[in-house]
Amino acid sequence: MEKCVGDLNLSEVLVFLDDLIVFSDTLEEHEVRLMRVLNRLRDFGLRLSPEKCHFFRPSVKYLGHVVDAQGVHTDPDKISALKTWPRPTNKRELKCFLGFAGYYRRFIDGYSKIAKPLNSLTAGYYSPKKRGKVYLGERFKQPSNINLPFGEDWTHECENAFKTLIERLTSAPVLAFANPQLPYVLHTDASREGLGAALYQEQDGKLRAVAYASRGLSKSERNYPTHKLEFLALKWAVCEKFNSYLYGANFTIVTDNNPLTYVLTSAKLDAAGHRWLAALSTYQFTVKYRAGHANRDADGLSRRPQAPPFEDEDFIKERERVDDMKNRLLEMSHEVVSALCQRHLVVSRIEHCSNLEPPLAVESLAVDPSTVADVFGEDTLPSMTSSDWYKAQRDDPVVSRVITFVERAQKPSFRETNFEAPDVRLLLKEWRRLELRDGVLYRKWTNRDNIVWQLVLPEQFREKALRGVHDEIGHLGFERALHLARARFYWPMMTKSVEEKCRQCPRCVRRKAVPQRAAPLENIITTYPLELVCMDYLSLEPDNRDTRNILVVTDHFTKFAVAVPTKDQKSRTIAKALWENFIVHYGFPSRLLSDQGRDFESHTIKELCALVGADKIRTTPYHPRGNPVERFNRTLLDMLGTLEEEDKSHWRDFVKPLVHAYNCTRNNTTGFSPYELMFGR
Repeated sequence: MEKCVGDLNLSEVLVFLDDLIVFSDTLEEHEVRLMRVLNRLRDFGLRLSPEKCHFFRPSVKYLGHVVDAQGVHTDPDKISALKTWPRPTNKRELKCFLGFAGYYRRFIDGYSKIAKPLNSLTAGYYSPKKRGKVYLGERFKQPSNINLPFGEDWTHECENAFKTLIERLTSAPVLAFANPQLPYVLHTDASREGLGAALYQEQDGKLRAVAYASRGLSKSERNYPTHKLEFLALKWAVCEKFNSYLYGANFTIVTDNNPLTYVLTSAKLDAAGHRWLAALSTYQFTVKYRAGHANRDADGLSRRPQAPPFEDEDFIKERERVDDMKNRLLEMSHEVVSALCQRHLVVSRIEHCSNLEPPLAVESLAVDPSTVADVFGEDTLPSMTSSDWYKAQRDDPVVSRVITFVERAQKPSFRETNFEAPDVRLLLKEWRRLELRDGVLYRKWTNRDNIVWQLVLPEQFREKALRGVHDEIGHLGFERALHLARARFYWPMMTKSVEEKCRQCPRCVRRKAVPQRAAPLENIITTYPLELVCMDYLSLEPDNRDTRNILVVTDHFTKFAVAVPTKDQKSRTIAKALWENFIVHYGFPSRLLSDQGRDFESHTIKELCALVGADKIRTTPYHPRGNPVERFNRTLLDMLGTLEEEDKSHWRDFVKPLVHAYNCTRNNTTGFSPYELMFGR
């Protein structure tokens, strides 16, 4: 199902196993989306049961919830069973009740605090899976009979908790749908009983709840001081519980711990604090203080009891099984775009070509056209002549206004610019670099020894330009995309536009790992090409030719990479691929680095190193970061992971073009392309 409508998931349809929801704002739009989904199902040979289909419904029941335009509700049919739920008489019945109620806990503010007396009755209960096992510092006792009646253990507090849970669940609030275009408000709190968080969003002038969350503390976490517990609650809520909502979005964190408002800028943190700070550094947020008496939502959620997990009930087992299946399907559904070189119309003048008459309109690639295969994407800027750009710029209110000042060859006064639009003022700050060439406005930019005339791009073409430098070339990172954009275009605040494009790209957020800012203890230093060559294996799903491995070889100094698809990881295969695809083309390395895999440490590889005069060295066990090739592995995985669904079956054909595109683009570490450092051009 993910392969069938995966590219429409979350934008036009919701997919969960074999269940589909098609949603829209209007009836006309709904009809178009519904036909698109039905056509997809027909093309993939999938059939629907008419008895299980419901069309044009204002609300639907989905995964035990009711979903409509207002938000997510509890299912009345399921909740009605709570009204007549008999009082539990033993631990087995209580676990069944808590398992059912816990499924809807995100609808209840302070669920853990309410359920604490009931959870305390489950103390001493261990699932059959854990019987006889030894935990750190604690031995399991023989489990008590879970069918014994509670008797006097069922106190007045337990009765009130049981009735309160039923009352709260039968009158649970409606959780709002998260709108990614609006900012979030996150309330966090911590206590000795646990962590709590509540996620809100202001919609239609009202602060509406999106989700509630809470968790307990480990034995070591209970020893944390108050300020560290509050910091832990913040990090847990942002990076773990609500990461899917908050990553790539702007949000505000509200806390009742005043020191937490400046802990992010404090240097007095322990090792754990610095790790949490590094994890939070990829999010965009501000921290505000609110007194504890006004922070009751998160405070209540943090009062969580320490109860054993619900592992023996059929209901929880089924939910865990479905969650596991969902996670495995999501890993297979990463959509993609063709990571191929793109054409863009630019005007460029290079010093050694200064005898050419400007403007020189060329279809330029990321590197010199002679070094890249002539393959292109489909959704980039159209090829336009100078007359087309002449008209497009004058149709743009910002660019046309600046052209008026440039044509009169007199910079506007400070008083004149005060009455102009913000983008006009920003563009006028580049006055010394602006120039009209055949009536088209360009900005002069010096890139090392080259002079590039950047086309001042009208607003209507900017989104396509951003797709061209990011989506259509393998979803490269911010620095690479910005370098490609600067070599072609200019508009006010272009750097911010490229950064937001890369940070908010749905495919990159889903596919790529969150960047970690961990400083290494010591960097590997090289001073010339082939001083240190690193190699490693990358394993993927088999393609249509049963190829499932890629031997990745990189030069540490130049960052030049070579990737060779192979069917196995045997030492003879490694030696042959290394000799035929790297050594005979680029030369003998001084040192060859790999991990301690038995095929890399085999007698065959040692003979090859002796033949070429290379010293064979290895990384520290269980420390993959010690091999610099691991960083390129992630880049190659990200680029392959963004292939179209139909291209994934023959990903082998895209390995060499993608690696060549990487070698021909600027590396953020060196400031040069690997190709230029390796070959000097």
